[in-house]
Amino acid sequence: MKGMARTIDNLGVEISTRYAEDRELYDESLIKDARLIPAQTRITTTVPSYTSEFELLFELGKRRALWALFRAPPNYYVYRRRLFAEQIIPDLGSPDLQESQLERLEALGEEEKERHKEPRDEEEIEKEKKILKKLLQNVLLFDQLLIDINSRRSQYQKG
Repeated sequence: MKGMARTIDNLGVEISTRYAEDRELYDESLIKDARLIPAQTRITTTVPSYTSEFELLFELGKRRALWALFRAPPNYYVYRRRLFAEQIIPDLGSPDLQESQLERLEALGEEEKERHKEPRDEEEIEKEKKILKKLLQNVLLFDQLLIDINSRRSQYQKG
């Protein structure tokens, strides 16, 4: 023989008592007003509205913004994202060109040493060469770090 199907009328007194206590405990107006909350908090954009200080400082949101009525210089958009090399020392060029300049600097230092026979001049040339070499290496490193930072930031913003 099958058991009787359970319906509301045969759940028992405990269930009805619990339901009455819960109705007293919870204010029904909260339940009715809760339906209005999604309409108030709905956001119609898919882009984050918070702009960080980093984005404001480096103007990352201004992609291809037109500021003048004339055309941009050649290769402007190629070098635009390379903040350190392009804005601090615009004549450095691309990363490949910077690496070739490092090699040229090494060779130039050797030529200068041969030209000046005084030990003091050689020390000064060596010191300048080391400073310039370190500067170019740091500029290349900073460019690469900025590219990595922007790619990670974009990755996390997109989800």
